[in-house]
Amino acid sequence: MQIRFFKPFSELAGGEEIRLVLENPISVRELWGRLEREIPPLQRFVKKEGDEVQSFFAVIVRGDEILKLDDTVGNEDVVKILPPISGG
Repeated sequence: MQIRFFKPFSELAGGEEIRLVLENPISVRELWGRLEREIPPLQRFVKKEGDEVQSFFAVIVRGDEILKLDDTVGNEDVVKILPPISGG
């Protein structure tokens, strides 16, 4: 699995991209848990409520789909972690 970080998350992660090897698909909730353990500074930006990562802090995107905590990701996926986006 390829994870791409956008600022400010790339600064916290120490780079713009990391690769995780997943033996089986996991939920986004499990992915966040793993990222929080491996990159502790990310913890303060993730507020989980219900089945969604609250967009006030971080948005997880696969393609053009904003992922919820119970969505599943696999080894071949590319996900992006970016700050909230607002339009005007």
